[in-house]
Amino acid sequence: MGLLISTALPLFIRWKYKLNPDEHLAKGAEEGFKLFTSITLLLIAFALVRVQGDHRNVEDLVSREAALMFKLNRSLAAFGGSHTVELQGDLKNYANAVVDDEWPLMAKNERSEEATNVLTDLTQGIRLLDPKNPVQQMARAEIVTTLNQLSDVREARLSAARLQLPSYLSDALAISVALLAIFGWLQNPLPKMVAYVGGVTIGISVLFTLVIALESLFVGESRVTPGAIVHILPSLGP
Repeated sequence: MGLLISTALPLFIRWKYKLNPDEHLAKGAEEGFKLFTSITLLLIAFALVRVQGDHRNVEDLVSREAALMFKLNRSLAAFGGSHTVELQGDLKNYANAVVDDEWPLMAKNERSEEATNVLTDLTQGIRLLDPKNPVQQMARAEIVTTLNQLSDVREARLSAARLQLPSYLSDALAISVALLAIFGWLQNPLPKMVAYVGGVTIGISVLFTLVIALESLFVGESRVTPGAIVHILPSLGP
């Protein structure tokens, strides 16, 4: 599409209607084209840094969530008792619900009701824990703290599903690319316009493709996966 708009369409129009921009106009357009090429590349670099930072942050959230699940399972085992076996099962069901049900829904900016219900059951069950000795009291305190952290991390992960490039950066990119195309149309002679503008367009389009692919954190081949949670699933449960 970039080549069609920036190179093929103006080539056809100028060839068909025998249009030939004035030499001074073409010279000024060439300087403007160089300027907006630099500005566009700079804006794309900012966008790439932003989306890659979002990816790293979300991957860290997922790793932390998996670590909290493992820690909660270990704390429940340390508390002991028949009731904690059921809670460990609820924790494993919650992890499975996050991986199998909630992850596909996050691509649509939605949350899993199944995961929410299982987490609610787990929370209510933990509140019923009745420590009988100092060891169990310490274990219960750690269980409650870890559960609160797990809930907070889940909300942070769900909020991350709505992350996108700031509107001011998207608008600046759109304006810069539009001006780049306009200055490209005025390059002269015509063979120079095809090679010069076409080459720059290919390079910018590749970078744009990378930004678009990385912007959606839970969509496409570059999406953040629940691999960290899947890895600890066999360790959960009694």
